[in-house]
Amino acid sequence: MDLVTAYADDPFRRQCLELAQRCKGGDTDAFQQLIEATQGRVQRVLKSVLVCDRNVLEDLLQEVFLRVWKALPRFQGDNLIAWIHTVATNVAITEWRQRKAQKRAQKTLSIDAPLAGTDDLTLDPASREREPSDLSGQREFASRVRAAVLELPEEFRLPVVLRDLEGMSYDEVAETLSLPGGTVRSRIHRGRCMLQEMLQGFLP
Repeated sequence: MDLVTAYADDPFRRQCLELAQRCKGGDTDAFQQLIEATQGRVQRVLKSVLVCDRNVLEDLLQEVFLRVWKALPRFQGDNLIAWIHTVATNVAITEWRQRKAQKRAQKTLSIDAPLAGTDDLTLDPASREREPSDLSGQREFASRVRAAVLELPEEFRLPVVLRDLEGMSYDEVAETLSLPGGTVRSRIHRGRCMLQEMLQGFLP
């Protein structure tokens, strides 16, 4: 059974696999269609890890799909979407580490300056409609959650972001981060526990 047939019950993944197969033959039109089909997901991955303006986001998107195009002929897996997520995550992490290194090199001493790296990552949980009187508390809680996520060690933060914000399955997170499934589940559980400890007194 070929991969396209295997995903007969998932039209989106089937479409992407069909496009990928055409791309491997050098079909640039198919690659443009693949970009259009997946760029929304790639943007969400990038924005789950980084805060960036439109120009930077466009640059990062181009970098992601350039890497996808170059590596696609060697792709042999059965989950193209998770693989593209992996490429996007790697690009975002590289950018974040470069920013963090630049800030450390600047050695900013102002007590008003943000801590290195804390303004590069973002938590953007799904919004829920609330009464106007609750908005202030909601914003305060969202700020506390964001700050807490930023305090998580990277080994816990990334799995939590991919699972709880990006909505990936445990298997997809494991594939994206090249980790065993049990390790991913353990890190997500530990990350959530750490968040609960940091947010004691602020949980609604």
